[in-house]
Amino acid sequence: MRISYLLPFPELNGGNKVTLQHARLLSAGGHAVTLLGEGPWPSWAPAGEERWIDLTREAPALPPQDLVIATFWTTLERGRQLGLGPLAHFCQGYEGALPHNRPDLPRIEAAYAQAVPTLVVSPHLAPMLSARFGRECRAVPPPRDPLFHPEARNGPDADPWIALPGIFESEVKGVPTALAAIRLLRDRGVSCRLLRFSTFPLSEGERALLEPDRYLHAVPPQVVAGALQQCDLLILPSREGEGFGLPLLEAMASGVPAVASRIPSVEIIADGAARLVEAQDAEAFADACRELLGDAESWRLRREDGLRRARAYDAAAVAPVLDEAVRWAAARVRASAG
Repeated sequence: MRISYLLPFPELNGGNKVTLQHARLLSAGGHAVTLLGEGPWPSWAPAGEERWIDLTREAPALPPQDLVIATFWTTLERGRQLGLGPLAHFCQGYEGALPHNRPDLPRIEAAYAQAVPTLVVSPHLAPMLSARFGRECRAVPPPRDPLFHPEARNGPDADPWIALPGIFESEVKGVPTALAAIRLLRDRGVSCRLLRFSTFPLSEGERALLEPDRYLHAVPPQVVAGALQQCDLLILPSREGEGFGLPLLEAMASGVPAVASRIPSVEIIADGAARLVEAQDAEAFADACRELLGDAESWRLRREDGLRRARAYDAAAVAPVLDEAVRWAAARVRASAG
């Protein structure tokens, strides 16, 4: 099949990372894959077999595509304008649920009202999209990134590192809750260091709440992978609107135990392999972190559970699911057109 993915812009974020991972799997499976985006090939991503077209510089001179996959709500209309082939949608979280998107909510809902077959990054998204917008969906998770792998460890360090991902300014990421939890840990005598990583630079608002010991801003995935390997715990305090929670999968694959919010997307990934607490409850996060860091045996058990769970996302397991899903989407479009 000839398949194109349509990105809004190639900035470094989890959504674009997953899109590129899917494109690589399809390319390795024999499909002819093209990536189209509003900008040059992202410097953080290694070059692959896929063709890249910068839509700000050239019109896409492509043969008719068997499937064009929009990857953000704005790219649905862009895909129709380009007219390269039948259109599908890869949804990694309903953008209308995010507070910072409220001004665009009418346009987002209009985009989702388009009856296109939809691939979702997590199964919990399918019932909502079906009920609200009549969408037919297939769930396709990201594959485990081989950059993220464990080092030999017997337990947490005496002065542990805690990793906290996410954009401070994005309400759905819940970063202030985790910062409050770390302050509580330190107040209770737990010596710990904070590693923060985000696609945004460190803001004065965040610095005022808690100064990180190390802050990684928009660094390539291999840098994040190396830093995460050295950590003893990951906190993922995301709220209900989180579509997948990629850092949790990356932490489990790195052998780093996690404390995360009890929300649908996280429950599906963790499947018992992470300690889950109520979102926005800093006390509960602090208590769970303290218990894990203070009990080497529990820490090792969570680490092994996480490594086991991460193997369910190996490329060999995800590739046939993705292949079936794109063939299903193309068939659905053909059937509706006929």
